[in-house]
Amino acid sequence: MRIWGLMLTALAVISLQGCGNGGEELNSIKATVVQLADVKSKSGEQVYTFPAKVAPKSTVNLSFRVGGRLQKVNLPEGRYVKKGDLLAQLDQEPFKRAVSIAEVRLKQSKLELKRVRAIATKGIGSEKSVDNALVAFELATLELENAKSNLNYSRLRAPFNALVAKRLIENEDYIQAGTPVAHLQDFSRIHFEFDVSERLVSNYRRKQVNNASVQMGGSIDNSYPIQYVEHSTEPDPVTQTYQIVYAMDLPKGADITPGIRATVTIKGDNQGTMSVVGVPINSVVTHSDNSLYVWLYNPQSQTVHKQMVTVGPMANGWIAILSGLEDGQKVVAAGASKMQEGMLVRPYVMQ
Repeated sequence: MRIWGLMLTALAVISLQGCGNGGEELNSIKATVVQLADVKSKSGEQVYTFPAKVAPKSTVNLSFRVGGRLQKVNLPEGRYVKKGDLLAQLDQEPFKRAVSIAEVRLKQSKLELKRVRAIATKGIGSEKSVDNALVAFELATLELENAKSNLNYSRLRAPFNALVAKRLIENEDYIQAGTPVAHLQDFSRIHFEFDVSERLVSNYRRKQVNNASVQMGGSIDNSYPIQYVEHSTEPDPVTQTYQIVYAMDLPKGADITPGIRATVTIKGDNQGTMSVVGVPINSVVTHSDNSLYVWLYNPQSQTVHKQMVTVGPMANGWIAILSGLEDGQKVVAAGASKMQEGMLVRPYVMQ
């Protein structure tokens, strides 16, 4: 019996050792082969490309300075209007009557002032009577000026060549003074807004920019020169990026509206070397909430984990990483959408 016990113990030890080797083989089988890419830092770049947002020079809320019943509306959304065009008009009759009443009162006060002065010259009237008549005449004059101004304010005209972005009223409505009736956008000069990383703006010098241009609507044939306008000095609290604005005059015959795609290209010299961390575009994955992340490789554990990133401009298949990664790290470059948190991977080695 003792012999049989020793044999069973030996077999159990051998079996456990076999299971251990099988586990290592199993782990080796589970490791997914992936292609990795280095997180690289490039400096001395001369050309930078940024996705930009097309914006008007300014946006104003158009409103009446007086209240009344709406009579006419000429506010076609998405259409350009010229400076001075009649865009909306209130019922004119109440304002015309107010002008007529003010004219009669002015005429009456003028006659009264003339009569009181004539009597005063004969020594019959008093000086106070003349003063009162003069005050009444001046008040009547102001009342007529106000009535004429209100009549003018009852007609709403375009203050500049503008794009009607949004109409906020319909015909036959009663409009109160100061109520916005439309959003007008001034596109006499087009602005292009784009974000630049903190490390770029810290080295940003306008004198180092040789030229800047923009392409709109995805067409490389329509390239226009643009000029620097301004840049923010406080970063966005979330992305830690700074906004830069360039602009150009509206090209003749161009139909440009907010929301169209634009790409700003800035070319500069080699002074003040600027450093940018980047990865291949395929490495970046979009989350369901539109946030962006990469799969960061851990060489010690040979696993990957999700790393949230903030991205910048793209060029030649690479995308700038504004935050989340450092130079020298490695990320999954191919098949990133198939990765899972903590997945065991094995770097692909070209034979």
